Amino acid sequence: MRPPRSLARRNVNTDKGFDAFGYEIMQETASALGRIGRRLEEALEALRRHDATPGSNRDRDELVQEAADRAWVLFIQRDYLGLKTDHHLRSTYDIPQEVMARVGVFAKPGSEK
Repeated sequence: MRPPRSLARRNVNTDKGFDAFGYEIMQETASALGRIGRRLEEALEALRRHDATPGSNRDRDELVQEAADRAWVLFIQRDYLGLKTDHHLRSTYDIPQEVMARVGVFAKPGSEK
């Protein structure tokens, strides 16, 4: 993403090779991905706590859907940014297969989990 040409001509830093606008966008993008990842981790942790707590008062189906929604947001955001290495995200975040199925990602026949 580049700033409009009218603004780019006025940017005194472009001749020095530093694009402050581009740098700020990259910072915010990284920050947004971090926030999205943390929200997914929180949802997965809530699901794990529910499973570890007998007689929990929260609906498990809601927790699975919340985790799936947050995983989907992370996958879509990464795809939009051109980061197409989603195959490692399942293991990085330890996303259960039932959550992945809600996202629409199914395990190959004969694979684990």
